[in-house]
Amino acid sequence: MTDLPAGVAPAPSEPAASEPAPAAAPRRGAWLELVAYLVVGFGLFLLASFALSRLFPQITIVASTALYGANFLCFAGTAYVLGVRRQHLTWADFGLKPFSARHLLLALVLAAAVLPLRGAAAVAAEALTGRLSAGGLADVQRRLDIIAPAGPLPLNFALTLLGAGLLAPVAEELFFRGLIYGWFRSRFSVWPAVILSSTIFALGHIDSIGVVASSFILGLLLALIVERSRSLWLSILVHAANNSLAVVLLYVALAVQGRGGL
Repeated sequence: MTDLPAGVAPAPSEPAASEPAPAAAPRRGAWLELVAYLVVGFGLFLLASFALSRLFPQITIVASTALYGANFLCFAGTAYVLGVRRQHLTWADFGLKPFSARHLLLALVLAAAVLPLRGAAAVAAEALTGRLSAGGLADVQRRLDIIAPAGPLPLNFALTLLGAGLLAPVAEELFFRGLIYGWFRSRFSVWPAVILSSTIFALGHIDSIGVVASSFILGLLLALIVERSRSLWLSILVHAANNSLAVVLLYVALAVQGRGGL
């Protein structure tokens, strides 16, 4: 090794090319942020639902379509304003990223497989709370009245497929998985974040105890899909496929019962 002349400092060594730059620590959400997400998202939707119930005393396809629109504006809007804009994120940063074909195939299989489990959970919840013996699935019937109101079956089917099968999954995934699950995941490990976010998702459907139980099962699946794939696009697709299949099966059953032809 050649000695340097006196007074000459050695040049600083450059980091090896193979050494990756240290990853930035994930942003840890503050509790006040979670409160803001819930108050704004649910608060706006409750106000919109109340206004629509006054405007449309009877459940018609117009009322149902307006409710789907309110769902989209309130939940997707909250995700955009408090998630993307406030945190200065791109949509890709927020979670709208590509996903692999392997994850897609697995997710679609699970979406189909979870349908009977959701139905069983709904019936079990109604039975355990005594609602089956107390006059039938009255709460579930109210939800069905929104999904399949009286009127021309083909028109109702098309608008319900658009609202429940597409708009609601997009809005709810941006809010419940993008904002809510993302917040819990910034503070907790996988399973606490999955369970807590799925509980909030289920309570968002509290109009029926059966739907709460069914939604909790779906929330678990969707949170795990996001955790595994890191893509909200995939959870949106699975949620949309699950809802759309349920809508199709419901309207096929209505057509068979004689309410009209699809």
